[in-house]
Amino acid sequence: MPNIYIFLTVIISSLIKGVSGFGFALISLPILLTWYAPKEIIPVLMICNLVASVFIILQKKNQPLIDKASISLIVSGGIFTLIGVLVLKHVNANRLVHFSGVVFLVITFLSFIKGNKRHAVLPAYVYPIVGAIIGTITGIISISGPPLALFLNRANVDNKQFREIFAWFSVVTAVIAIAGYYHVGWLTPQALKLSLLFSPILLAGTIVGKYFNGIIPIKSFRTINILLTLISCFLLLIR
Repeated sequence: MPNIYIFLTVIISSLIKGVSGFGFALISLPILLTWYAPKEIIPVLMICNLVASVFIILQKKNQPLIDKASISLIVSGGIFTLIGVLVLKHVNANRLVHFSGVVFLVITFLSFIKGNKRHAVLPAYVYPIVGAIIGTITGIISISGPPLALFLNRANVDNKQFREIFAWFSVVTAVIAIAGYYHVGWLTPQALKLSLLFSPILLAGTIVGKYFNGIIPIKSFRTINILLTLISCFLLLIR
């Protein structure tokens, strides 16, 4: 049975997910590795991420938030998530977590230094390329947050678009990753039990988070995303 610290980790991570559309696995994975091996907890986090993302997508929207470029990002990410799952089967998961932490920390720090400057519109071909890279990372360690957050900040999307794109990306990549975990034998009854146990917390987090998403200024929202990513990368490194 999970202890109080595990539940607190899930509660905080769910709220962050509800606000930004990402951050559940990003925040919870480094902490939950205290009690679980990577191959035990990664499938659970992927299922939880799927549940929370579906909750976000089902929430009422006043206008469409997904365009053609975003669709190419999401589809490409889904395809390459499967490649990441296959890679995970043959490598040391702990080393991959630490390596990813270093890479994410560097690119996040560089983004933080540059601040909130607006950039030229990105060409459409960049989106599927970025999706492929992030999808591979997602399949390996169940975390897409840092690179996707930085990319969407660079693409100058607003708070609601940011949250919606993340939710759709998470749904597509999570479905494919979960199928891969089932294929390699990691989708155990214990993983399903934990996921079911955490689901009510995820629902509450997405509802409360939606409210905060609507009142946070865009500039502050982007700064918060970068700071969250820096903290999470540090947690990955010390595990």
